[in-house]
Amino acid sequence: MLSSLYASMQTAASVTAKLSLQSATGSRPSFAHFHRVARLNHAVKARPIVRHITAMSYSQAYPEPAAVPRSNRVYTNYAVYKGSAALNFKVIKPSWEYRADGALALKDAGVALLEFAPAQQGSGTAPGERRYDWENKSNIALSSAELGDLIDIISGGPGKMIYHDPNKGRAGEGTEGKSLGINPGNKNVKEVYLNLSHKVRGQPDKKVAVSLSAGEMRVIKRLSEYIIPYLLGFDELFQEGGNEQPEAFGTDWSRPPSNEPPVPMPTSAPF
Repeated sequence: MLSSLYASMQTAASVTAKLSLQSATGSRPSFAHFHRVARLNHAVKARPIVRHITAMSYSQAYPEPAAVPRSNRVYTNYAVYKGSAALNFKVIKPSWEYRADGALALKDAGVALLEFAPAQQGSGTAPGERRYDWENKSNIALSSAELGDLIDIISGGPGKMIYHDPNKGRAGEGTEGKSLGINPGNKNVKEVYLNLSHKVRGQPDKKVAVSLSAGEMRVIKRLSEYIIPYLLGFDELFQEGGNEQPEAFGTDWSRPPSNEPPVPMPTSAPF
């Protein structure tokens, strides 16, 4: 069947070409020629095998993608790429716990995580050629108050140094330290310089710096202003029934009890 179909299509194409040549040379085609072409075209179009073959070929060439299980996780970040290093701005959401009375209480406030990756040597200087060593990155987490300092500096305030001891209050306190210097540029250039230093006892110091342009400063400022209420959990307070007593929702309203008191909000990021 396929061979006969192909032969019919070739015959129709051949006759059509002859008619086109006759029209170009000025000779008038006969009625028999028109009738033959019409009959052949009708025979080709009428064969259902054409549609069947096309559908099978398409389904084989473009199979349906396999179903991917969905998750509630969401990943997003804001990245800044410069010649010497790259900066990643991420968010770590707050954690919650239920108190003995069934109320939802903030356990740990959220933070903004700043990740710094140095540029790899020999990766090129053009933007599309640069490569960054994310395996050797350094990071520091900023609390809501420290984000407020960052906003103030971006808005024209004086520079500041932020220091963290990831092991503060635990074993190993004083053996590791992170310091982030946030300094504005000179008056003629609207920039902010972020200098991160990571020191671990017995290991070489890691130092990385990224400068923020005026546009990048505006983006980070806007993001910081937007996320601060969420880092502190105020969005949960204004959810439906967030400031109501459990009894207001009837006897069906229940939350799992917790015998532990709510953990106070930390004054600085834990790392």
